[in-house]
Amino acid sequence: MTDPVPDTRLRLTLLGGYLGSGKTTWLRHQLHVGAFGPRVHVIVNEAAEVPVDDALLSGASGMTLLAGGCCCCTGRAALIDALRALCDQRSRLSADAPRLDRVVLETSGLADPGSIVAAIQSDPVLVHHIVVETTIVAVDALHALAQLATEPLGRRQIGAADHLVLTKADAAGPADLARLRATLGLLNGHATVSASVLGAE
Repeated sequence: MTDPVPDTRLRLTLLGGYLGSGKTTWLRHQLHVGAFGPRVHVIVNEAAEVPVDDALLSGASGMTLLAGGCCCCTGRAALIDALRALCDQRSRLSADAPRLDRVVLETSGLADPGSIVAAIQSDPVLVHHIVVETTIVAVDALHALAQLATEPLGRRQIGAADHLVLTKADAAGPADLARLRATLGLLNGHATVSASVLGAE
């Protein structure tokens, strides 16, 4: 029996979360401690024109800023183009050259992660070069319960997650955290949940 062919596709981690949920703070810390490995490219998507957070660059091999449109809808073509360019650069390297291992895509607070995953998996080029390994969604421990009660987008973001990170966990009381965890369990029973303070878990 022959061994299975290893999957050498570029790994992609999608980071989502509602506006102000603390995605960038969490990502900055994770990059600083090397949680994504030594060769990671960060794509930051913002619905508005914003400056690049230079602090992110210290923990990444490179960065792409996609500004002016949410990558789950109006900015989708720009995202696909950016990912194809990274795959093309990677494929041009010789077999023994150090290659990019992972892409981390930080979405805008307006993005639906499920739509982004579907767009990548349905692209005839990217499906052969990228595997969406995990979807992480940041959840504001202070405000998420109120947001989830009124915002369908927030509920879709929760539902698309493989892992939920409760940010600002130190500022929320134990009873509120317990209520939030119970609510998240009802919205997405398969996701793992962790708590974070200033990006550290």
